[in-house]
Amino acid sequence: MGRIVIVSNGHGEDIIGARLGLELTRLGYAIAALPLVGRGRAYERAGFVVLGPRREMPSGGFVLGQPTAFWEDLRAGWLSMSLGHYRALRRAARGAMATLVVGDIYGLLVGSLFGIRPLFQMQPLVSVRAWASREGGWAQPYGGLERLLMRRAVRVYPREAEAAGWLQEHGVPNVQYLGNPMLDALEGEEPLPLPPPYLLLLPGSRADAYESLPQMLEACRRLQPTGLTPVVAWAGLPLDPLRLEGWQWGGAGWLTHPDGTRVVWAERAFKTALLGSRVALSTSGTAAEQAAGYGVPIVGFPTGGPQYTLGFAQGQRRLLREALTLTEPRPEAIAQAVRALLEDEGLRRRAQEAGKAAMGEPGAAGRIAQSIHTQLSRFG
Repeated sequence: MGRIVIVSNGHGEDIIGARLGLELTRLGYAIAALPLVGRGRAYERAGFVVLGPRREMPSGGFVLGQPTAFWEDLRAGWLSMSLGHYRALRRAARGAMATLVVGDIYGLLVGSLFGIRPLFQMQPLVSVRAWASREGGWAQPYGGLERLLMRRAVRVYPREAEAAGWLQEHGVPNVQYLGNPMLDALEGEEPLPLPPPYLLLLPGSRADAYESLPQMLEACRRLQPTGLTPVVAWAGLPLDPLRLEGWQWGGAGWLTHPDGTRVVWAERAFKTALLGSRVALSTSGTAAEQAAGYGVPIVGFPTGGPQYTLGFAQGQRRLLREALTLTEPRPEAIAQAVRALLEDEGLRRRAQEAGKAAMGEPGAAGRIAQSIHTQLSRFG
């Protein structure tokens, strides 16, 4: 069979794109990937050819709502990088049989202009659930231009049934809900040095992590009596900017504090830790939603950005509802929110049910890959 080019515009989108790519390879397709944000490490880990320039921009891909972010990206070379992306996709399109976009309107626009048709889109970002429960805010979950581009795709796969219904009602007939592949995209199965139950720390893959992880660790000190083993799922950010006062590296894979608190440091054990966790602390996007989908209650708190700002956190709360408890960015407030979830069985059960309701059932990546295969078979 031929080659499919996957275009994605975000770190979480890369992870989903890599999972979809693996499912497509099982059906006989070759995969090349173009990450528009960041370095595309998820594709590298999956063994796929990665196209185009790969650089981290200051905004981390989050420019909406941050007036200075786009200008900082421009100064850092966003324009030349983006032109390189467009050229790389145009070259790759000459030998490809289809384009799969994993992302929102920017990825869809790039795929439409420079990729080859037929075009498919998996839209993992926009949630009509979150939009419907907002107070004020944007007028529509999907804008007119995005819907226009969607109509040019063979199939559009949204993240939830509510989104599929909304799009069909607003002129996008080629939409098909097959589940949320985010739940199939868990990475990191290395063993951990201690058995569960765990307290999972998800500082995220953006610069927010340098601000939020110290707060999480201080909360862990207050949560020693719970008996949960804290595990930091570090997303591979450089460690040089990280400042952890009072903490020491206690050998490979450990952080220790003089008061006796020990924290496991894990960079390739996210799935292992998630499946053994009782509660998670989070300032992350995709990882938090994955945890909620597997029934792990989340405690989050806003940072100064670039990702987990108050607005982002509130949007995630609208999506995950009772699965996410938002609190103030203070260690005692964070610890108290965790204690409430551990001590109140009803609260914890409602959080688990809300997360699973928001994220659906695993298995969507295989179903979407099979749908793409079926559609491509009709093109001969």
